[in-house]
Amino acid sequence: MIRTTALTVSFIAAVATAVLAAETAPVAQPVVTTMHPLEVTSKPHQCELPRCLTLSLLQQRKLAKFHQAMDDIKGQRALIGDFERYAAWMNTNLASYSRYIQAGSAAATVAKFLPIPYAGQAAFFSKFVAQFTLSLGSTSKSLNSYLQASQQLINQASALDPNQPDPKALADVHAFADGPFLKSMLEAQHQLNSIADLSASAQAFLVGLNNYLSTGDEYLHKVKGVFKKKEDSQQEKSFLTESSGNLKTQTELFNTRLKTFETQGVRITNTIKALAVYDELAGETGTAPPAKL
Repeated sequence: MIRTTALTVSFIAAVATAVLAAETAPVAQPVVTTMHPLEVTSKPHQCELPRCLTLSLLQQRKLAKFHQAMDDIKGQRALIGDFERYAAWMNTNLASYSRYIQAGSAAATVAKFLPIPYAGQAAFFSKFVAQFTLSLGSTSKSLNSYLQASQQLINQASALDPNQPDPKALADVHAFADGPFLKSMLEAQHQLNSIADLSASAQAFLVGLNNYLSTGDEYLHKVKGVFKKKEDSQQEKSFLTESSGNLKTQTELFNTRLKTFETQGVRITNTIKALAVYDELAGETGTAPPAKL
């Protein structure tokens, strides 16, 4: 009995010793890898916005971005001469077309060849030539205004130092570009589109009339009072075919150049509007340029 008790006491003592040893054992610590000071400084410096983007740097980038718009502006200016030549050509030939337009007005109630929007709109014919002439005059004025505004903008931008542009002068250029210049560009584009629409209408009318004449001389007999008596039907048919072909060729060239003008205009507008981002960044640096007036 005494021996059993002694064994029990010994066993309890051994267990207690093992538990105490487990509780007092040191806890493993995570290994921390230390970096040599040279390794830290050798990495690129991640600077904050105010420290990296200075006002001078932002102005340089803003002017460089603006020069992208200037390239398209110069491209647009190169097209103006083609538009002016087309307007002059159309103005010269409009008198010839007016004879057929007047004839169309006289025959609108009896001839069904006229394409939309002409069929049944005799009153429109009497105003067509006057409207076309007025539109040509308005287009000429808008193109002159665009040339003046774009040249002023180019001169102002070219005068700036690309390495250190003056913030106030650059802000003035931006304000002019975003205001008077874009207004003149959009007005010129609007007037050119009016000419394109009127040219398309004139072409559709001449083609329709030419197709109708190919069926016989009924139309010429009905409107013979409109034409000079010395001109016979064959001369009229020949002139109309030639006029229709010339108008088609000239109008297609005009529309191609107008499409280019519009595409450049979209890029110009987007670039000028995007320049405001540089002013916003300058505001975050605490050194914003003068606000646009």
